[in-house]
Amino acid sequence: MSSAREYDSAGKEASGSLPNSERSRLPSRPIPILAPRIGTRTLIAFCQRVGNSIRAGIDARRLWETEARYGSATHRYNVDVIRQHVVRGDTIADGMRATGGYFPTLVCEMVDVGERTGQLDQVFLKLADHYDHQRSLTRSFLLGIAWPSLQLVMGIFVVGLLIAILGALDLRDLASGERVDVLGIGLHGTSGMLIFWAICAAAIGGIVGGVMAVTRGWLGPTPMMIAMRIPMLGTALANMALARLTWSLAMSLDAGIDARRSVELAVRASQNPYYQSREATISSAIVGNRQFHEAFAEAGVFPEEFLQMLETAEIAGTTSESMQLLCREYEERARNALRWLTWLTGIVIWIFIGGLMVMMIFRLAWLVWIKPLNDAIDMTSHPGRI
Repeated sequence: MSSAREYDSAGKEASGSLPNSERSRLPSRPIPILAPRIGTRTLIAFCQRVGNSIRAGIDARRLWETEARYGSATHRYNVDVIRQHVVRGDTIADGMRATGGYFPTLVCEMVDVGERTGQLDQVFLKLADHYDHQRSLTRSFLLGIAWPSLQLVMGIFVVGLLIAILGALDLRDLASGERVDVLGIGLHGTSGMLIFWAICAAAIGGIVGGVMAVTRGWLGPTPMMIAMRIPMLGTALANMALARLTWSLAMSLDAGIDARRSVELAVRASQNPYYQSREATISSAIVGNRQFHEAFAEAGVFPEEFLQMLETAEIAGTTSESMQLLCREYEERARNALRWLTWLTGIVIWIFIGGLMVMMIFRLAWLVWIKPLNDAIDMTSHPGRI
C-alpha cells in the first residue's frame, strides 16, 4: 500500500534530482526545512486560474511563467519549481510534490490523476470548489463565535483592570488587615493584573492548541474518537469528514482511478485521524477483492447509513454519482451541525463570562460590605471581644 510518506519522499527525490543546468535557473532562495503550506484562499484562486487557463487551451509554458510572477515570494518560488519541472518534461504533479509540502497531498494526487486521464482542467476547478466550500464552513463558524469571543476578551480585560484598581485603592479586610483579593488566588495591583491576563492567554492558547492537536492527529486517533462521541460536536466532525471522504471517492472513481488508490485518497481526504487510522484495514480489504461497502464496514468506524448508501450504489452501478449526492447531503448536514456548534460555543463563553462576573460581584460584596458588617455586629454583640 502506498502511503503519504512515500509520496512525499518521491517529491523530495524529484526536487533533489534536478540537473545542474535546471537547478541553476531555480530561484536562489532554498526551500525551508519546515516548508509553509499554501493558504486556502491562495489555493482556491490558484486552482481556478490554472483550471480556466487549461480549459482555454493556453500553452503550458506560458501558463506557468505567468503564475510564477504573482503572489507572495513563497508562492512565486514554489510555482516556479512547478514551471521548471514542466519545462523539462515532467508532470505538474511531480513539480507540486517537489515543493516539499507546499501543496496538500490531496491536490498533488488529484492533479496526477487529472494528467493521466486528460481531465486536468476539471480536476483543478473541482478542487477550487471543494476548498472554497471548506473555507465557507470555517468562515461561518469563526464569524458565529466572533462576538462571544470579543465578549470573552472584554470580560478578561475588565477583571484584570478591576484587580489593578483594587490594588491601587489598597482596600483591606477590616478584621485581618489583609488586602482584598477579588479572585481569591492572591493577585493584587498591576502585577496581579498582568499575571491574570497571562494565565487567561495561556489557557486560551492551550485550548486552541489542543483543538489543533486533536483535529490534525498529533495525539493519535484516540482523542478524535472521544470527541466524535460528544453530542453535537461528534455529529459536526463526522459530517464534515464524510463530506470530504465522499467527495474524494466520487472524484477518484469518476476519473478512473483504481479501487485501492481511490479509497486511500478518500480516507486521507477526510482529514479525520480516527478514520485515517483505519486506512490500512480498508486498503487490505480492497486488495482482497472486497466491495467498497464491505471494506469500509471492516473498519468499524463508519455510520451504518453511509455503508447502506454505498452498498446500494454498488448494486446499482452508480457509485460515483451516488457519492456525489451523498457528499452534498453531508455538506448540508455539516453546515447545520456547525450552526449548532457555533451556538453551543457562544453559550459556553457567555456562561463562563457570566459566572466569572457573578462570582466577582458576590465575592467583592462579601469582602467589602457583608463580612465587615457581620464582624461589626459580632463585636457589638460580644463587647468582651473588642
